[in-house]
Amino acid sequence: MVKQMLTPRQLTILKAIVEEFIDTAEPIGSKVLMKKYNLPYSSATIRNEMAILEEIGYLEKTHTSSGRIPSTEGYRFYVGYLLETREKEPLKNQLAPLFTTKGQSLNEIIRESCEMLSELTQLTSVVLGPNAKNDYLQRITIIPLSKQSASVIIVTDKGHVQNKTFRIDEHISMEDLEACVNVMNDYLIGTAIDCVQERLEYEVKPILEKRIIEHEVIFNAFLEAFVKFASSDVYFSGKENMLYQPEFNDVNKIRRLVSAFENSQMWHALSPIEESEGITVKIGADVPIASINTDVSVISASFKTGAESKGMISVIGPTRMPYEKVISLVEYISKNIEAILIIEEDDET
Repeated sequence: MVKQMLTPRQLTILKAIVEEFIDTAEPIGSKVLMKKYNLPYSSATIRNEMAILEEIGYLEKTHTSSGRIPSTEGYRFYVGYLLETREKEPLKNQLAPLFTTKGQSLNEIIRESCEMLSELTQLTSVVLGPNAKNDYLQRITIIPLSKQSASVIIVTDKGHVQNKTFRIDEHISMEDLEACVNVMNDYLIGTAIDCVQERLEYEVKPILEKRIIEHEVIFNAFLEAFVKFASSDVYFSGKENMLYQPEFNDVNKIRRLVSAFENSQMWHALSPIEESEGITVKIGADVPIASINTDVSVISASFKTGAESKGMISVIGPTRMPYEKVISLVEYISKNIEAILIIEEDDET
């Protein structure tokens, strides 16, 4: 394996260079390594090892300095063999309230997680929501939460779940909500999710008008839930963060990045081939979006949203991103989103 090509000293020097460059974005020289990392080697020895690492392809020499920076291959080696991921309690504590708040829908939790992720990393995060266009409605269930709220759970034949929380106005009774759900189950079960909106408008609404006085508020809430269900959600947070990275001072790079953000469909290429792939780290040319894969890394994790459906949360940043921190956060968030879904499914059954 490639790992065996490097001596323990070379491994130590490479790890220090990658982590220092991630922190400073400045080329690294031997004197910095000696002073900051207390390496027990002479400056000449460090320079010699850096030259060897450059020859192997793990370091690059810049034109403006005698120091070195990691190459794409250097980052890949670092992530594959040198990175030690540890859960960071302060970060977990900041995220914990997202997963303990009652009455939030899955979409609300996912979006807030995405926003918090971009805030904590100062990078761009993206969530790919599950796509249920080709699913068929299996059932709608209503669960009272309090006198003022209730949760409606929509389930498809493929196990895809959408949760919608209603604030119950004083003019709307729980009986009205239950009647509404019963009508929808009677008329819509077995309907393709992509066709539900039309059937709601032309078949279900006239029936609700006759049976329920405050039908308009209830109808619009259900309509919104099904519209979201049928859409292929791609949600970004912190797009502007990428523009402040020194790697993207180039106008052409910024233009390609902005164009990629505007074309949301291309981000579905990030989805892993296998469900069991877990955390994925794509660096440089590995990123399956050709227009932006220069100097870019993407760290992703999928989360199950049903028996046969999944979503994905990713962080996009320069190849000089804090891999340990980002991997820990992405993994923590994806696991907690899944855990919430499991609890909701248990409550429903």
